[in-house]
Amino acid sequence: MKMKKHKVGITWVFIIIILAAGYFSQRHQRSKTTEQGELGGQQITAPQQIKASSESAPQKTENKKPPQSLDGEGITVIGDSVIVGIEPYLKEKLPKITVDGKVGRQMSQAQKLIDDLKDEGKLGNRIIIELGTNGPFNNKSLRSLLQSLSDKQVFVVTTRVSKGWQDTVNTTIKDVAGEFHHVKIVDWYAASEGKKDIFYEDGVHLKPDGSRYYASLLIEALQKQ
Repeated sequence: MKMKKHKVGITWVFIIIILAAGYFSQRHQRSKTTEQGELGGQQITAPQQIKASSESAPQKTENKKPPQSLDGEGITVIGDSVIVGIEPYLKEKLPKITVDGKVGRQMSQAQKLIDDLKDEGKLGNRIIIELGTNGPFNNKSLRSLLQSLSDKQVFVVTTRVSKGWQDTVNTTIKDVAGEFHHVKIVDWYAASEGKKDIFYEDGVHLKPDGSRYYASLLIEALQKQ
């Protein structure tokens, strides 16, 4: 009788062990399924976040405005026959620019012209001065001119001319312009070095390709400000 009861007890122990094993197996499967579901959600969300970021980035770029408007408004160019030649190429890129070029003009005539433009309300906030082709000028006259434009942004252009005053003009420009924070130099002499093919025979006035090149240098200088 005792053996029979002992066998029954062992049988129940085995039954309990089997039931317990099945229970824990089901819980393990449910836990694994839950983890897989959570991982799947992360994999879907991450690409959506990346896509949203990539779509929003161009909008920020499109909203950025250039620091300077380069339609030519507020820009005045004063020069001699070299400027007369490049005027059409400047206005092609900067339609609202004011260009005052005159054949034979010298630096000594610039102050009166600037005063007249001021009185007429035609002088811009950014001024390009290209003079020196027709003769030299001294430090004092250029310094006085630049002082009268202390509230403007001024660009003074060096010259290339096959005359004895070329180096004097360029030295004066570099010496005096360096005294003023509101004045920048556009070094046409350096930029045109070795480019004989862009000039006419006089070595001063420019062929169409040269005029475009000259205009591009002025525009580049304006864009940097």
